[in-house]
Amino acid sequence: MNLYSYFFVAAASAFCLLTGPSAVAQEIKVEPIIIKAERNRILRSFIDLDGSKRVTHAISVGSPLQVHYTYDADNGQLVLLWKGGFLDATPMWHDRGDGSSRPLAKAIRIGDATPQIQRLATLQTELKKDTSGSGFRPKGYMLGASGLPVFKYQTYGLSIKDATRVIDDGQGIRREIESEGSANDLYLCLAKANVIEQKDGKYVIADKAYSITIVDEAKLKPIIRTIQGTQELLVPFQSKIIYSILFNQ
Repeated sequence: MNLYSYFFVAAASAFCLLTGPSAVAQEIKVEPIIIKAERNRILRSFIDLDGSKRVTHAISVGSPLQVHYTYDADNGQLVLLWKGGFLDATPMWHDRGDGSSRPLAKAIRIGDATPQIQRLATLQTELKKDTSGSGFRPKGYMLGASGLPVFKYQTYGLSIKDATRVIDDGQGIRREIESEGSANDLYLCLAKANVIEQKDGKYVIADKAYSITIVDEAKLKPIIRTIQGTQELLVPFQSKIIYSILFNQ
């Protein structure tokens, strides 16, 4: 080793001792991998909810109106809704990745990755946390002319079509759930929250920053019930249910 090489190695070693490996690592910046929704977009990935719950069959749908949502194909339920940018796919595609993506804005959690349609023996029966006993089978989705998905699944012997569209003014989403066939004692859970208030033709989900309006509300006869300190908004399941989720701000 010549004198120049010796001093170079010594200087590099001193730098590492002074700064430590963490300081060197901080200099390495990862360029984020951003997915924009300049048109209708669909991305399958893992999505992590609050409380360390991972949705392993998440399908996120982005809109150029800057309103986006994530659907849990394992349970037939919407789980997240947000305004702004679409998705940060860096955790999924950088290096080896972990398969997950995350919203580019603060998302409202509108579902908890449990089956949305369930059979209740009585109105005091608690909702199940999984699809056991329901015969639930996801059947994928088909794309409409606009490139937006209509999700399909089977549950309790019914074939379900589940379509969500962004409202034209970007104030929320409109969802239509339609079934082929009928079954008794089935309910659709529209929301869970600490407080659900009926006000000015809407159901205000007080701690979730959104409201729900229900088409044919008088016919469907929604129910607000309290189970173990949590309020739930239910409607008896019929062949077609249409409702909207609106941002409060």
